[in-house]
Parts: sequence; structure tokens; C-alpha cells
Amino acid sequence: MSVIKPDEWICRENCSYYKPNRIELERCRGYTLATDIFELKPPIQPHDEPEAFDPLFEKSFLRSNVCEACPFYIDDCDFTSVTPPKNCLPCGGLIALSKALKGNRLGLADVRLANLKNLGDQAYLRISDEASLKQLEQPHIYSIVNDELYEVNEDGYEFLTNCNGLSTVESLCPDREFLEFCVSEGLVSASGRPDQKKMVLGTSPDPSLRYLEWLVTYRCNLECAHCYLGEDRPEDFPEHLIVPLLQEFSTMQGLRVLVSGGEPTLYRGFRKLNELIPQFPLRFVLLSNGMVVDDNLTSLLNFHEIQISLDGMEKGHESIRGNGSFQRALKAMESIKNAGLDLSIATMIHSGNLDEWEDMRQLLESFEIREWSIDYPCVKGRFQNHPELEVDVLEAARRMEYGFGGSYHGASAGWTCGRHLVAVLPNGDVCRCGLYPEKRLGTVQDGLLKAWKNVGHIPIEATKCKGCGHSSECGGGCRYRAGEHLERDLIMCALYGEPVEP
Repeated sequence: MSVIKPDEWICRENCSYYKPNRIELERCRGYTLATDIFELKPPIQPHDEPEAFDPLFEKSFLRSNVCEACPFYIDDCDFTSVTPPKNCLPCGGLIALSKALKGNRLGLADVRLANLKNLGDQAYLRISDEASLKQLEQPHIYSIVNDELYEVNEDGYEFLTNCNGLSTVESLCPDREFLEFCVSEGLVSASGRPDQKKMVLGTSPDPSLRYLEWLVTYRCNLECAHCYLGEDRPEDFPEHLIVPLLQEFSTMQGLRVLVSGGEPTLYRGFRKLNELIPQFPLRFVLLSNGMVVDDNLTSLLNFHEIQISLDGMEKGHESIRGNGSFQRALKAMESIKNAGLDLSIATMIHSGNLDEWEDMRQLLESFEIREWSIDYPCVKGRFQNHPELEVDVLEAARRMEYGFGGSYHGASAGWTCGRHLVAVLPNGDVCRCGLYPEKRLGTVQDGLLKAWKNVGHIPIEATKCKGCGHSSECGGGCRYRAGEHLERDLIMCALYGEPVEP
């Protein structure tokens, strides 16, 4: 490839502000970073670009990593603002970077590291808004946006606590390799100006409570034949307890909040909850049937991930959820993807979808979902009245093999499920999970920590799974499905190839 000067492929090719034969005394920062990056990763010829510039693609990312340190940012360039002036256009450098990011010829890490290098020792370091420090059994930094924990040593944790947005590289003298890793992963951001970060520091209980299953309402707009909750009822979590619950969970170093129901979008405090999400260093996952999820709602959501229930193709799904529910679930999935939110799918195995799994797999591949969570319903609630939906354990195990993603909530080697999880019910009660509403551990009013201390954690060695070589992966399966007397969860036994005879 012949060498093309940056002025040609950045400015002449892309920039609406370009004027031939004019010598620029100052360059926009998009030009500077694009030139630096493409010295290491040369661009392809401009006329070979795969698609036109998308003005919305990674706009907020480019604003913080490129534009905020640009000499034209304050007075002349408003393109990346939330509400840019009419007819405001991006610079050529921003277009070149966005094209390369969208064409997967650059990664976000490339831009982050170029930004850090360009700012040098005067860069202010700040824990990213997409990350949070967590003092669990060991110190970690948690990527909220990627739902990933990174364990760090004591020196690393101390350095990160000082990344408060007011300290520079020069003053912190970090290990360069560690700093560049944190920046490339989006855990620490570099800025040309101070911007204080409010951190929620503390120490978790032992064992740590990491996952909160939060049933915000028992209201629902479907009458699913397999629902373990039974008939819906107009009961909602008290709105005045939303902030105290989330504050305490954050202080306890929690990671993820699973907002469920009923149908959580019908919760009377849903709008308030959604507006409060950005205030807490937690990942919020909305578990919905999708019936009211549309473009308008997804454009307003602050949730990081939406999990839609899809229990088969049209025939299988509607056999337990009702006519018309399949197409509405698909439209919800499309709205979630169009809004740029993480999409995951939950599927229950039942007799009506046994021949639909390959079709489901192909459908979900087209949506590029984050996770496919597959389970077999517990015989409780409405499912007790529909024995025709039950499936042999070996059949169920074969369908569970389709699942992927692995964000199992609450597992820990050597312990049964629930080692790191509790549920909060609409009345404010705290229990082991939604399947055990009658076994109250405490209430939100009396404190989440107090309730957590009442959990009776069950070691694998105390169950009939003792000695099983798969117990560290399986976690003993579902304790409710396994039944009383510390029995085995036979579906999980079948999945891992263990004998299923009682």
C-alpha cells in the first residue's frame, strides 16, 4: 500500500472543515490520536471503507477519550455533546476513528491507550464510571459494563483507591504495565482535567453477598403455565425502601441486581428505580417477558442488560405463555439490540418445545445474545397443575447443553447454590431465593446485612452430592428442585453424566 499523508485520508477525505492549501497552526485531537494510532495500525485506502460514518457510533466513548482534551472542545466543537447544535459536524479525525472502530479494525483499547500516551504524566486517573472497586474475600475491581471481576493484590488495590480523578500519573507513580492494562480494559480512565470520582469503599461480609434477586412486584401481564409464583397479585416493593436497599447492598460490596417479578416493568416504582440506577456502582439486569418492551422503553432504560424469556419457537413458546406472546418477545429483543443494550435469553424446558431447540439456536445466533440461560421449572405454582408439561430428566439434560454464558448467580466451590445470593420479595422480606418465600431471613427494614447473617449456607459435603467430581461446577444444582433431606438434583446429575436413579 502506498503511503498516504494524514492530511489526505483524515482531513481531505473526511473533514468538512478542511480547506486546501491552508496551513493549520493547531490540529484537532481526533487528527492527533488517529495519526498516532494508525502509525501502528495503518488504515486501508479511504475508498475501501466498508460503510459510511455512523454519527452515533461510540459517540460518548469518543467524547471522553478524544474530544474532552481537544483544543477546540470548549468553544468551537459541540458535535459530541448530548444535544449538539443543528448541522454540527464531526472533525475528520473523529470520523476516521469511528469508521475504524465500527469496521473492527480498531478496538476501544487502542483509543484508550493512545489517549493515555498523548496526555502523558499530567493525565488525571479516575476509576471509570463503568467500573467499581470491590473489597470481597479478596480485593477486586469490577467491570460493571462487562460483568467481569479482576482480582488485584494489595498494592494494586491501594493504587486504584487513589484513582479518584484528582491525582495524576506523575503523582501516583503507578506500575506502567498495570496502569496500561487497567486503561485498556476500561477500568481506569485518563483525562486532561480533574473530575472527582465518588467511590463506595467498604468490606464485604464473609461469605460475600454479590447477587441480589429482587422481585419488585407480583403483578404480571401473562398467565404462564409453568410460573412458580402462581397467580399474580397487586403487591409492590415499597418505593421508600429502594434507596436504602441499594445503598446497603452497595456498601456490602454487591455486584449485580437482578430485577424480576412478576413482570418488573409493571412495578409502580419502576420509573423511579430506573432513574436511580446510575447512582449505584452495580450492574442492573432486567428480567422481563418482553410484552411491554419497545423502542420507547429501551431508549429510556438505564439497565445494563435485559433478559427476555423465550420458551421455544412460536408454537412452544405460546403453548405456555399465550397467543401473540412470541412475536412480541421477538420485537422486544429487536428493540433491546437497537438500543445497544446487552441482551440475554432465559428458556424453560417443557414438553412443548422439545423439537424446537435447533431452530431456537439459529434464531438466537442472529441476535448475537450475551447469554442463553436454560433451566427446568420447579414443580410449584401453576406448574403443579400442568403435569403434561413435565419432561424426563435425560431429555431435560440434553436441552440444557444448548446454554452458554455462565453468569450463574451465587455459586462457590464446595458449597451449594446461594453461597453469594439472596432474594428480596415485594413485601420487603429477605429469603434464600424466590422459591423459598416462607423461609424469611429478615426484612429490608431491619437491614440486608442482618438478614444475610441468617443464611444457612450448605456445604456440598453435607448433601448426597458428597464425593461427586462435578460438584464444583454443578454446585449441587437447585436445592428446591433436589427436594428435602439434602438430595441430588437429578437433572443436573444427568447433565454431567452421573447416574439418575434415586
